[in-house]
Amino acid sequence: MLRKVEYTHILSMKRRRPGKTRKKAAAGQRESPGKRAQNKEKTKRDILRAALELFSRRGFFRTTTKQISDKAKIAEGTLFNYFKTKEDLALYFFEQEIAGLIAWYEEQHELQEAALPEKLFAIIHRHLERISPYEEFIGAVYLRALQPVSRLNLLSLETQELNLRYLKFIQQILKDTEEKGEIPKVGDFGAYALGLFHLAIISYWLQDASQGKENTLALLDRSLKLANSILKKEAWEW
Repeated sequence: MLRKVEYTHILSMKRRRPGKTRKKAAAGQRESPGKRAQNKEKTKRDILRAALELFSRRGFFRTTTKQISDKAKIAEGTLFNYFKTKEDLALYFFEQEIAGLIAWYEEQHELQEAALPEKLFAIIHRHLERISPYEEFIGAVYLRALQPVSRLNLLSLETQELNLRYLKFIQQILKDTEEKGEIPKVGDFGAYALGLFHLAIISYWLQDASQGKENTLALLDRSLKLANSILKKEAWEW
């Protein structure tokens, strides 16, 4: 009788092992939080890439979220998990552009030692180069931003949050220049003024029909030199 109980117990243990093995395997297959974040970011970039391709062919307003999800090879419901609207896609685009611009500048060690007008010209010029393939999309977004209820409007919290990162970036550049004694202290006003100037240059760039946007670059160069001269209280050199 004892042997029978022992045999039954052993048989029961054998039957349990596969379940435990499956649980361990399942636990091992779970993605770490870091891996999930990477996959999520990759999906967002894939969606943005598909959207930008459609925006360039069909235009921002004529492109639907269904077309974007089909292009990205995901379900439309999955798309909404990442971006509720096309405006959210546009905000993500500008977020990536600003991040890329800041990362680029941090690698330009020689540029960081240059005079302020040269730094600012290089930063804005680089930004224009980055967004040039999406000129029509940028124009549509600017029109959309004029609507008070749009999340792309300059007064929306989402846009202000994005602008704040750029303003802090410019503020640090101005502060470094102030500490070198190249310009007087301009405080937060300097960063805000340059931010508005940057937007004005993009608006002019969108309307510029000159070859290679030469008129925009000329205006950018002359404006920055003039502003620097005013700050230094030097003669206006055009």
